[in-house]
Amino acid sequence: MSAAGDVEAWLDSHSIHTVRTLGVSHDGIAVGKHLARRKFGKAIETGAAMSDFVYGFDLGGTPMVGWWADWRTSHLGDMLQMPDPSTLMPTPWQPGVALCLADHTDVSGRPLPVCTRSIVRRLTEHLAGLGFEARMSIEVEAMIFTEPMDVARARGFRGLSPLGGPRPALFYSAIRGHEYDTFMSELRRRLDAMEIPWEATNAEAALGQVEINVEASDPVTTADRTVVVRQMFREVALDLGHTVTFMAKPVAETFGGGAHIHHSLWTDGAPAFYDASHPDGRSEVWRHWLGGLMATLPGSVSLLAPFVTSFRRFVDFIASPTTATWCEDNKSTAVRTITARGPALARIEHRVAASDANPYLTVATVLAGGIAGLEEQLEPPPEFRYIAWGVPDHVPRLPTTILSAADALAGDERLTRLLGPEFVEHWVRSRKWEWLMFHTTGGDPAAADVTDWELIRYFEQV
Repeated sequence: MSAAGDVEAWLDSHSIHTVRTLGVSHDGIAVGKHLARRKFGKAIETGAAMSDFVYGFDLGGTPMVGWWADWRTSHLGDMLQMPDPSTLMPTPWQPGVALCLADHTDVSGRPLPVCTRSIVRRLTEHLAGLGFEARMSIEVEAMIFTEPMDVARARGFRGLSPLGGPRPALFYSAIRGHEYDTFMSELRRRLDAMEIPWEATNAEAALGQVEINVEASDPVTTADRTVVVRQMFREVALDLGHTVTFMAKPVAETFGGGAHIHHSLWTDGAPAFYDASHPDGRSEVWRHWLGGLMATLPGSVSLLAPFVTSFRRFVDFIASPTTATWCEDNKSTAVRTITARGPALARIEHRVAASDANPYLTVATVLAGGIAGLEEQLEPPPEFRYIAWGVPDHVPRLPTTILSAADALAGDERLTRLLGPEFVEHWVRSRKWEWLMFHTTGGDPAAADVTDWELIRYFEQV
């Protein structure tokens, strides 16, 4: 939907008078405006002004003024939110209102180097230049509690009642699934109305935890859809008087939340990860792509586990990966491959990302690692054909803190080159800032479980 006439015709056909724009900060926080229809038409060409402090505040509302990148104005100026009219979607439960995804640029229209949606688009084009297209899907996990948000805030997000009751965690429980059904039915109804093709929903392992799977698509569309799905979770929770969080581990006595990234490569309409002439169907493209994912795995953790609490999820024997390992159909490793089932299902599942990660960054991180592998013809380490928890010390482990993960990313020349040095510098500095805030504004570094500081900072923000 590129022509102005097409946009006007679409707005007319849906009787739209207001358009909500939706972009995300580097942290993945949804930001936007409600634009009058006439203003939206102008914003497609000239953008809607927003303070560049979208990228200059931390999650506690404190300005991050310890550094100042060249892409920022020197006097706290504007950036632009540029709506992408191809993403327009109706919201029929709000008559006359539509939703539109957006990019962030400077005032001259150049993409900000920290705009993660723009990074995904650039890497998608880079991959196309190598002769491939990616199809991706992110598993979206959320935790739902029965209390409304004002009650949850008053309690400091402690002692909340998980939707589905305080039963032992059971994967795919039909009983718990039915108890979630009022909430999930409304979520599915809204996604149907927005023409977001969901495939399945189910109860997950943690108390109050649900998962939804959305049909695989190109990288930008995949991340766009994930952002919208997460926003709809929040809005359904508010409308039904519940509370929802994507915090990686808000309750100590339970599994954490993940955002597993399933993806495959295609060339000329054929699956590039599959080669029938090779054992287990593993193609040379698959091998080099996997080699890139594994070579960049330590540095990728910072991007896929962005906050202090994200690392509380990495615990042996409770579903999250803890080692830098890969294996065919092994859900204990960081990277799970599926090639032996034939070309239609040949894919890779990257299992490191936490549920609180920026969807655009999760996609960009996988693309960057894989592209590096293709371009340098990297080889993966040996397959780890065992349970990858509780293993000897010689098996490499993933970074375990926000600071060590940031250091790993800072030292990863491949990710820095492909994601962009300006972005990586800003990201690493912001993660070190987050570590500093935890240690100086009320966090408890010695705490074994989630702290009040983390709950107040992350529960309703991420």
